Amino acid sequence: MSSSAAEKAEVDALIAQLSSSRDNEKKSQPNTVASGGDASSIATERKRVQIRRNSGSNSNTQLVGSPTDVHGHLLQKNAKISKKYNRKSRQGKGRGLAKKGGGGGGFTWGVPGSELLEEYNEDLDEDDLADLQYNQAKAKHLAESSKTTLETKFTKLEIIQDLDKDVKPLIDEYFVNGDANDVAQILRKFDVKQRGGELMGYIVTMALEKSNVHKELISRLLHDLSGIILRPNDYVSGYHSLLESLNDLSLDNPDGSSDIGKFVARSIADKCIDNTNGKYFVQYKGNVKCAKMQAALDKAETLVSMGDFYFLNNIWNAQSSGFRPVRELADRMNVIIHEYYDSGDSDETIRCLKELNVPHFFHEFVYELVDFCLEKNTERGQELTIALLEILAKSAVITYDQLKTGMLRLFDDIEDIQLDVPNVYEQLQSLLKQLEEKKILNHDITSNAPQKGRKRMTSEGENTKQGKE
Repeated sequence: MSSSAAEKAEVDALIAQLSSSRDNEKKSQPNTVASGGDASSIATERKRVQIRRNSGSNSNTQLVGSPTDVHGHLLQKNAKISKKYNRKSRQGKGRGLAKKGGGGGGFTWGVPGSELLEEYNEDLDEDDLADLQYNQAKAKHLAESSKTTLETKFTKLEIIQDLDKDVKPLIDEYFVNGDANDVAQILRKFDVKQRGGELMGYIVTMALEKSNVHKELISRLLHDLSGIILRPNDYVSGYHSLLESLNDLSLDNPDGSSDIGKFVARSIADKCIDNTNGKYFVQYKGNVKCAKMQAALDKAETLVSMGDFYFLNNIWNAQSSGFRPVRELADRMNVIIHEYYDSGDSDETIRCLKELNVPHFFHEFVYELVDFCLEKNTERGQELTIALLEILAKSAVITYDQLKTGMLRLFDDIEDIQLDVPNVYEQLQSLLKQLEEKKILNHDITSNAPQKGRKRMTSEGENTKQGKE
């Protein structure tokens, strides 16, 4: 009973509240409602309150015409259920667009092609935003550092204080590896504009004291540095200083005049010096008082006037052998061996070997020399081989390691050599015995010599017995 009284009191309070609001609206609007309207309005408000109470809603702003069931209850529950299937984001992010471009749902990837559209991309979370900020800061840092590097590159170049200290180790290393690009990269750190001619002359001077192989390497280096480190005026001024100092250079290099002339001709052939219409040599006509300087210019002019630039590219008659193909080096060694067997001149053979400048590859010479001796199969050939190996070993032109490597390689290929030389095992044993007696080879090499295999002969009775078993 008490509960029904409380409900009635609540309904009366709501009716009073609604009535007061209704009266205020009537005061502001023209009086168009009939006298019987108060009773009907009260009944309508009572119905509204009853509907709210039965539907469980606390909202006081529900409009008339809200969806109701057959019993007059609001379909608030159905409204909540419909929100569950709403495809818009409920996390407060994005622009209110449908998920996956309207192609969402369980186990779906969205509308085909939506991954290509910016508007369908998912919003960045905090981690992604942090990564983005880090990448932007990193890109900014790299841009600033690269700008600083460029400024340092062009404004803070080092000055060559001492050529012997800054340049000589670099050229010595180049003689070993032959990498002109490495030389150019290191020289980029220095400001050579003021001392380009002096630098070029110093590099050529270092080659004058060495073999033709090193001179060939320097000629290539001068060509590779053209336009990168050295300018045409640097070549002209550098050669001019060398020509003027030929009297001093000839004290240590008797062929200095000829070598300087070859360097000049090679630089003209490599387009390092402009000699259009012979203008390089015209400037010296009638202005030379030094005989050695004139000899060098005459040598260069003669070589250039030949017009054979292929010959000028091989003017030193010595390629940088350390960078030749292996097959080319082996062919050159075979030529030296054939010339030695024809002439018997061991001194010329040693000179040719040294010009190859490949002491690490002399094991190939040992291999080819002994192989040629076995193929000759003559007493003279054996004597020449032993004599040459003895001279090479005693003069240390060929080290013992290279000698051992060459012999062991021959032992590994002895079966292939036997196809051309049937008695190769007998010849090899005889040759090794003499080499060991002259103490050219030690027992550690001769003990590894291959032995000819012998096939055990069996009698007819043994063969029959084995067949029965």
